[in-house]
Amino acid sequence: MLDVFLAVGHGITEHNIYDPGAIGADGRQEHLEAYQVCQYALAAMRRSGLQVVSETAMGAAHDPDFVGSTNRANALSPRVAIEVHFDFSEGVDGFSGLYVSDHGQALAKHIGDAFVKRHLPRKNDVQRPGLFFLNSTNMTALIPEIRRVLDYPNTQNEAEGEALAEGVCVFLNVPFKPPAPPAPPVPPGAGAVTPASALLAAPRAAAARAQQFLQGQPHGAYSDADVATLVGLYYQTASGAGLDPLLAVAQMSEETEHLTSFWSQPPRRNLAGLGVTGAPGVGLSFPDLPAAVRAHVGRLLAYAIAAGAGTPAQNQLITEALAVRPLPGNLRGSATTLKGLAGHWAADPQYAVKIAAVAESIRRAG
Repeated sequence: MLDVFLAVGHGITEHNIYDPGAIGADGRQEHLEAYQVCQYALAAMRRSGLQVVSETAMGAAHDPDFVGSTNRANALSPRVAIEVHFDFSEGVDGFSGLYVSDHGQALAKHIGDAFVKRHLPRKNDVQRPGLFFLNSTNMTALIPEIRRVLDYPNTQNEAEGEALAEGVCVFLNVPFKPPAPPAPPVPPGAGAVTPASALLAAPRAAAARAQQFLQGQPHGAYSDADVATLVGLYYQTASGAGLDPLLAVAQMSEETEHLTSFWSQPPRRNLAGLGVTGAPGVGLSFPDLPAAVRAHVGRLLAYAIAAGAGTPAQNQLITEALAVRPLPGNLRGSATTLKGLAGHWAADPQYAVKIAAVAESIRRAG
């Protein structure tokens, strides 16, 4: 049985218009801040063994809006449905759970206790019977108003996501698994992956580490043997073309929620969100894993190498990839580093930061 449906407040409306939600005093959009918190909450819930479907798997801005979130929650029938929001710049500055039912109030209290435990601001919970997401869902539902919207540091986003996850675990009577102690900092010059890391480079981590990292996460319909095959394909294909396979695997992991997203599953096997827009049924599918990996690696090479440059091996992969999905000419060679992918491959300004973080997690797996 599905435990949690995790929705991101605001996003794409039913009329296909982007609704950012509240705007913080520093210009931060509510939807993007909520997306960040949901990413951390999702990871913590899955780490604790909960079965979760999250709107973050579709990427920032792909929320199907209030009605769409409600309909999807009812279709999935989880034990708990949560839609994360932040308040406007002059609103309530602390966690407040909006609920309808007694169960919703109890869930809000458990999450609020987890916020207090982490020394995060806590305000009163409020019964809100007029909110569509709360009164039209068929299960325990909650709208957490985290606090006033602002571009908070990732450490606070993570703490808020962990608190959400711990409160849900307590409510569902599932032991919460705390995160592992932070890994020691990578010494300067030791090959740490950052947004400034070049795409064309020798492998920054061994294939065994990438395999161990992915096998240690929920990986959908893929068996451990499938994961090993997939990592081998990435390392063979990317290394042979001069592309760091670690970055390709890290991007694949970020794009597919560690191989659990809808489009990554067989028979679609879309490992990089190619052609996925959020519209139902829109996206590319691949007949097998070698074809999927070659399309992904070739497209990364097209971003890293200007038209007319490159080796025969690189250009062969680029030609195959762009035959599957063309790339505008102005994007050829636009991303020699991870930073260049932000705003080009994905609209998310934190895209390179996220991929670098996954790559660092892989490098430190063990």
